[in-house]
Amino acid sequence: MSPQNFSLDAFGLLVALLAALLGLVAGSFCNVVVLRLPRMLMQDAAHSIPPLSLMAPRSHCPKCLHPLLWQHLIPVVSFFWLKGRCAHCAERIASRYWQTEVLVSLWWLICAGQFQLLTLNTPSTGLQALFFTQLTSALLWALMGSALVCLAQIDWEHQLLPDALTQPFLWLGLLGSSCGFLGLSVKESLWGAAAGYMSFWGIANLYLLVSKREGMGQGDMKLLALFGAWLGPLPLIPLVLLASTSGALFGLWRLKITKNLSANEPIPFGPFLILSAFALLLLGPKQVLHFLALVR
Repeated sequence: MSPQNFSLDAFGLLVALLAALLGLVAGSFCNVVVLRLPRMLMQDAAHSIPPLSLMAPRSHCPKCLHPLLWQHLIPVVSFFWLKGRCAHCAERIASRYWQTEVLVSLWWLICAGQFQLLTLNTPSTGLQALFFTQLTSALLWALMGSALVCLAQIDWEHQLLPDALTQPFLWLGLLGSSCGFLGLSVKESLWGAAAGYMSFWGIANLYLLVSKREGMGQGDMKLLALFGAWLGPLPLIPLVLLASTSGALFGLWRLKITKNLSANEPIPFGPFLILSAFALLLLGPKQVLHFLALVR
Protein backbone atom coordinates (compact mmCIF):
# COMPACT_ATOMS: atom_id res chain seq x y z
CA MET A 1 0.00 0.00 0.00
CA SER A 2 1.19 3.50 -0.80
CA PRO A 3 -0.36 6.98 -0.84
CA GLN A 4 -2.61 7.70 -3.83
CA ASN A 5 -3.94 10.93 -5.32
CA PHE A 6 -7.43 10.74 -6.77
CA SER A 7 -10.51 12.68 -7.74
CA LEU A 8 -14.03 11.26 -7.43
CA ASP A 9 -16.73 10.81 -10.06
CA ALA A 10 -20.26 9.46 -9.49
CA PHE A 11 -19.09 5.84 -9.46
CA GLY A 12 -16.24 6.71 -7.10
CA LEU A 13 -18.63 8.44 -4.71
CA LEU A 14 -20.86 5.36 -4.71
CA VAL A 15 -17.89 3.10 -3.96
CA ALA A 16 -16.71 5.46 -1.21
CA LEU A 17 -20.15 5.46 0.41
CA LEU A 18 -20.38 1.68 0.22
CA ALA A 19 -16.87 1.25 1.67
CA ALA A 20 -17.65 3.62 4.54
CA LEU A 21 -20.94 1.85 5.34
CA LEU A 22 -19.35 -1.59 5.22
CA GLY A 23 -16.59 -0.27 7.45
CA LEU A 24 -19.16 0.91 10.01
CA VAL A 25 -20.73 -2.54 10.05
CA ALA A 26 -17.29 -4.15 10.36
CA GLY A 27 -16.44 -1.73 13.18
CA SER A 28 -19.64 -2.67 14.99
CA PHE A 29 -18.69 -6.34 14.73
CA CYS A 30 -15.17 -5.48 15.97
CA ASN A 31 -16.78 -4.15 19.15
CA VAL A 32 -18.47 -7.53 19.64
CA VAL A 33 -15.17 -9.35 19.10
CA VAL A 34 -13.27 -7.11 21.53
CA LEU A 35 -15.93 -7.52 24.19
CA ARG A 36 -16.69 -11.22 23.82
CA LEU A 37 -13.64 -13.04 22.47
CA PRO A 38 -11.49 -12.68 25.63
CA ARG A 39 -14.45 -13.81 27.75
CA MET A 40 -15.03 -16.76 25.44
CA LEU A 41 -11.41 -17.84 25.84
CA MET A 42 -11.52 -17.50 29.62
CA GLN A 43 -15.05 -18.76 30.31
CA ASP A 44 -15.53 -21.84 32.49
CA ALA A 45 -16.61 -24.70 30.27
CA ALA A 46 -18.38 -26.33 33.22
CA HIS A 47 -20.46 -23.24 34.04
CA SER A 48 -24.20 -23.68 33.98
CA ILE A 49 -24.76 -20.56 31.85
CA PRO A 50 -24.87 -21.33 28.09
CA PRO A 51 -21.45 -20.76 26.51
CA LEU A 52 -20.82 -17.27 25.19
CA SER A 53 -20.22 -16.85 21.46
CA LEU A 54 -19.90 -14.02 18.97
CA MET A 55 -23.50 -14.62 17.90
CA ALA A 56 -25.28 -15.50 21.13
CA PRO A 57 -26.71 -14.24 23.35
CA ARG A 58 -28.05 -11.20 21.49
CA SER A 59 -26.47 -7.81 22.10
CA HIS A 60 -27.35 -6.35 25.48
CA CYS A 61 -26.34 -3.55 27.84
CA PRO A 62 -23.28 -4.64 29.84
CA LYS A 63 -24.69 -2.84 32.90
CA CYS A 64 -28.37 -3.85 33.14
CA LEU A 65 -28.12 -6.81 30.69
CA HIS A 66 -31.29 -5.67 28.91
CA PRO A 67 -31.39 -6.85 25.26
CA LEU A 68 -30.87 -4.06 22.75
CA LEU A 69 -33.38 -3.28 20.00
CA TRP A 70 -32.31 -2.89 16.38
CA GLN A 71 -32.52 0.89 16.58
CA HIS A 72 -29.99 0.80 19.42
CA LEU A 73 -27.45 -1.01 17.24
CA ILE A 74 -27.05 1.40 14.32
CA PRO A 75 -23.31 2.16 14.16
CA VAL A 76 -22.40 5.65 15.46
CA VAL A 77 -25.94 6.99 14.96
CA SER A 78 -27.42 5.09 17.93
CA PHE A 79 -24.73 6.34 20.31
CA PHE A 80 -25.49 10.00 19.64
CA TRP A 81 -29.24 9.45 19.33
CA LEU A 82 -29.21 7.91 22.83
CA LYS A 83 -26.86 10.69 23.99
CA GLY A 84 -24.26 8.13 25.05
CA ARG A 85 -26.53 6.37 27.54
CA CYS A 86 -28.37 3.05 27.71
CA ALA A 87 -32.05 3.42 26.74
CA HIS A 88 -33.09 1.23 29.68
CA CYS A 89 -30.84 1.97 32.66
CA ALA A 90 -29.39 5.33 31.50
CA GLU A 91 -25.84 4.18 32.30
CA ARG A 92 -23.13 5.71 30.16
CA ILE A 93 -22.06 3.86 27.02
CA ALA A 94 -18.29 3.75 26.51
CA SER A 95 -17.25 6.16 23.75
CA ARG A 96 -14.77 3.62 22.42
CA TYR A 97 -17.68 1.83 20.70
CA TRP A 98 -18.45 4.60 18.23
CA GLN A 99 -14.77 5.52 17.96
CA THR A 100 -13.94 1.97 16.88
CA GLU A 101 -16.73 2.06 14.30
CA VAL A 102 -15.47 5.36 12.85
CA LEU A 103 -11.85 4.19 12.86
CA VAL A 104 -12.63 0.95 11.03
CA SER A 105 -14.90 2.77 8.57
CA LEU A 106 -12.10 5.23 7.83
CA TRP A 107 -9.70 2.34 7.27
CA TRP A 108 -12.08 0.68 4.79
CA LEU A 109 -12.38 3.97 2.95
CA ILE A 110 -8.59 4.34 2.86
CA CYS A 111 -8.24 0.82 1.46
CA ALA A 112 -10.74 1.63 -1.30
CA GLY A 113 -8.71 4.72 -2.16
CA GLN A 114 -5.32 3.02 -1.98
CA PHE A 115 -6.38 0.43 -4.55
CA GLN A 116 -7.93 3.07 -6.83
CA LEU A 117 -11.47 1.76 -6.49
CA LEU A 118 -12.64 5.36 -6.11
CA THR A 119 -11.13 6.47 -9.43
CA LEU A 120 -12.20 3.64 -11.71
CA ASN A 121 -15.04 4.36 -14.08
CA THR A 122 -17.96 1.92 -14.05
CA PRO A 123 -16.10 -1.32 -14.87
CA SER A 124 -16.50 -2.44 -18.46
CA THR A 125 -15.80 -5.91 -19.75
CA GLY A 126 -12.16 -5.06 -20.42
CA LEU A 127 -11.66 -3.77 -16.88
CA GLN A 128 -13.48 -6.53 -15.01
CA ALA A 129 -10.33 -8.59 -14.28
CA LEU A 130 -8.43 -5.52 -13.03
CA PHE A 131 -11.42 -4.38 -10.99
CA PHE A 132 -11.78 -7.82 -9.39
CA THR A 133 -8.08 -7.91 -8.43
CA GLN A 134 -8.16 -4.43 -6.92
CA LEU A 135 -11.46 -5.10 -5.17
CA THR A 136 -10.16 -8.34 -3.65
CA SER A 137 -6.89 -6.71 -2.55
CA ALA A 138 -8.75 -3.82 -0.94
CA LEU A 139 -11.13 -6.20 0.83
CA LEU A 140 -8.26 -8.32 2.18
CA TRP A 141 -6.43 -5.28 3.58
CA ALA A 142 -9.68 -3.88 4.98
CA LEU A 143 -10.38 -7.14 6.83
CA MET A 144 -6.80 -7.36 8.07
CA GLY A 145 -6.93 -3.81 9.41
CA SER A 146 -10.22 -4.56 11.16
CA ALA A 147 -8.65 -7.57 12.84
CA LEU A 148 -5.69 -5.44 13.94
CA VAL A 149 -8.03 -2.93 15.58
CA CYS A 150 -9.54 -5.83 17.55
CA LEU A 151 -6.12 -7.22 18.50
CA ALA A 152 -4.81 -3.84 19.68
CA GLN A 153 -7.77 -3.30 22.01
CA ILE A 154 -7.77 -6.86 23.35
CA ASP A 155 -4.04 -6.81 24.03
CA TRP A 156 -4.27 -3.41 25.72
CA GLU A 157 -7.09 -4.50 28.02
CA HIS A 158 -6.20 -8.16 28.63
CA GLN A 159 -2.56 -8.56 27.50
CA LEU A 160 -3.75 -11.22 25.11
CA LEU A 161 -3.29 -11.70 21.37
CA PRO A 162 -5.72 -14.55 20.57
CA ASP A 163 -4.69 -17.23 18.11
CA ALA A 164 -8.29 -17.08 16.90
CA LEU A 165 -7.36 -13.80 15.18
CA THR A 166 -3.62 -13.99 14.49
CA GLN A 167 -3.52 -17.46 12.96
CA PRO A 168 -6.35 -17.16 10.38
CA PHE A 169 -4.98 -13.83 9.17
CA LEU A 170 -1.44 -15.20 8.95
CA TRP A 171 -2.74 -17.94 6.65
CA LEU A 172 -4.88 -15.42 4.77
CA GLY A 173 -1.72 -13.41 4.09
CA LEU A 174 0.06 -16.46 2.72
CA LEU A 175 -2.92 -17.37 0.54
CA GLY A 176 -3.35 -13.76 -0.60
CA SER A 177 0.28 -13.56 -1.71
CA SER A 178 -0.01 -16.88 -3.57
CA CYS A 179 -2.98 -15.47 -5.53
CA GLY A 180 -1.22 -12.19 -6.33
CA PHE A 181 -3.45 -9.95 -4.22
CA LEU A 182 -0.82 -8.55 -1.82
CA GLY A 183 1.83 -7.32 -4.24
CA LEU A 184 4.53 -9.73 -3.03
CA SER A 185 5.58 -13.23 -3.95
CA VAL A 186 4.84 -16.39 -1.97
CA LYS A 187 8.56 -16.64 -1.24
CA GLU A 188 8.61 -13.16 0.30
CA SER A 189 5.48 -13.93 2.30
CA LEU A 190 6.87 -17.21 3.66
CA TRP A 191 10.23 -15.69 4.54
CA GLY A 192 8.48 -12.74 6.13
CA ALA A 193 6.36 -14.99 8.35
CA ALA A 194 9.37 -17.08 9.33
CA ALA A 195 11.56 -14.02 9.96
CA GLY A 196 8.84 -12.37 12.04
CA TYR A 197 8.32 -15.33 14.31
CA MET A 198 11.95 -16.45 14.66
CA SER A 199 13.33 -12.95 15.34
CA PHE A 200 11.03 -12.39 18.32
CA TRP A 201 11.48 -16.02 19.41
CA GLY A 202 15.25 -15.50 19.53
CA ILE A 203 14.97 -12.19 21.40
CA ALA A 204 12.53 -13.68 23.93
CA ASN A 205 14.72 -16.68 24.66
CA LEU A 206 17.85 -14.55 24.94
CA TYR A 207 16.08 -12.26 27.42
CA LEU A 208 14.87 -15.27 29.38
CA LEU A 209 18.39 -16.69 29.49
CA VAL A 210 19.90 -13.43 30.75
CA SER A 211 17.20 -12.17 33.13
CA LYS A 212 15.50 -15.45 34.10
CA ARG A 213 12.18 -13.74 33.33
CA GLU A 214 9.83 -13.87 30.37
CA GLY A 215 9.84 -10.60 28.46
CA MET A 216 7.69 -11.45 25.45
CA GLY A 217 4.71 -13.72 24.88
CA GLN A 218 3.99 -16.12 22.04
CA GLY A 219 1.27 -13.76 20.85
CA ASP A 220 3.80 -11.07 19.89
CA MET A 221 5.79 -13.62 17.90
CA LYS A 222 2.69 -14.75 16.01
CA LEU A 223 1.63 -11.16 15.41
CA LEU A 224 4.98 -10.27 13.84
CA ALA A 225 4.76 -13.47 11.76
CA LEU A 226 1.37 -12.21 10.55
CA PHE A 227 2.92 -8.89 9.50
CA GLY A 228 5.73 -10.74 7.76
CA ALA A 229 3.23 -12.79 5.75
CA TRP A 230 1.49 -9.61 4.55
CA LEU A 231 4.50 -7.33 4.09
CA GLY A 232 7.52 -9.56 3.51
CA PRO A 233 10.72 -9.64 5.60
CA LEU A 234 12.32 -6.22 4.96
CA PRO A 235 9.43 -3.99 6.14
CA LEU A 236 9.62 -5.74 9.51
CA ILE A 237 12.81 -3.80 10.26
CA PRO A 238 11.27 -0.29 10.32
CA LEU A 239 8.09 -1.71 11.85
CA VAL A 240 9.91 -3.15 14.88
CA LEU A 241 12.14 -0.08 15.21
CA LEU A 242 9.13 2.24 15.25
CA ALA A 243 7.19 0.00 17.65
CA SER A 244 10.15 -0.31 20.03
CA THR A 245 10.76 3.43 20.01
CA SER A 246 7.13 4.35 20.58
CA GLY A 247 6.76 1.68 23.28
CA ALA A 248 9.86 2.93 25.10
CA LEU A 249 8.68 6.54 24.92
CA PHE A 250 5.28 5.55 26.26
CA GLY A 251 6.90 3.62 29.11
CA LEU A 252 9.02 6.65 30.05
CA TRP A 253 5.97 8.92 29.88
CA ARG A 254 3.93 6.59 32.08
CA LEU A 255 6.80 6.33 34.55
CA LYS A 256 6.98 10.11 34.73
CA ILE A 257 3.22 10.44 35.22
CA THR A 258 2.66 7.65 37.75
CA LYS A 259 6.11 7.78 39.41
CA ASN A 260 5.47 4.31 40.83
CA LEU A 261 5.49 2.04 37.82
CA SER A 262 6.40 -1.43 39.04
CA ALA A 263 9.14 -3.29 37.21
CA ASN A 264 6.82 -6.30 37.21
CA GLU A 265 3.97 -4.40 35.54
CA PRO A 266 4.29 -5.26 31.85
CA ILE A 267 3.30 -2.96 29.00
CA PRO A 268 1.63 -4.84 26.11
CA PHE A 269 3.76 -4.58 22.99
CA GLY A 270 1.05 -5.63 20.53
CA PRO A 271 -0.68 -2.22 20.32
CA PHE A 272 2.61 -0.51 19.48
CA LEU A 273 3.35 -3.08 16.77
CA ILE A 274 -0.13 -2.54 15.33
CA LEU A 275 0.03 1.27 15.43
CA SER A 276 3.44 1.11 13.77
CA ALA A 277 2.08 -1.23 11.10
CA PHE A 278 -0.74 1.20 10.30
CA ALA A 279 1.78 4.05 10.07
CA LEU A 280 3.99 1.98 7.78
CA LEU A 281 1.05 1.07 5.54
CA LEU A 282 -0.15 4.66 5.28
CA LEU A 283 3.34 5.95 4.45
CA GLY A 284 3.99 3.08 2.07
CA PRO A 285 6.40 0.24 2.96
CA LYS A 286 8.46 0.73 -0.21
CA GLN A 287 8.81 4.47 0.41
CA VAL A 288 9.93 3.85 4.00
CA LEU A 289 12.46 1.20 2.92
CA HIS A 290 13.80 3.52 0.24
CA PHE A 291 14.10 6.35 2.78
CA LEU A 292 16.06 4.06 5.12
CA ALA A 293 18.26 2.96 2.20
CA LEU A 294 17.20 -0.66 2.69
CA VAL A 295 16.15 -0.92 -0.97
CA ARG A 296 17.06 1.03 -4.08
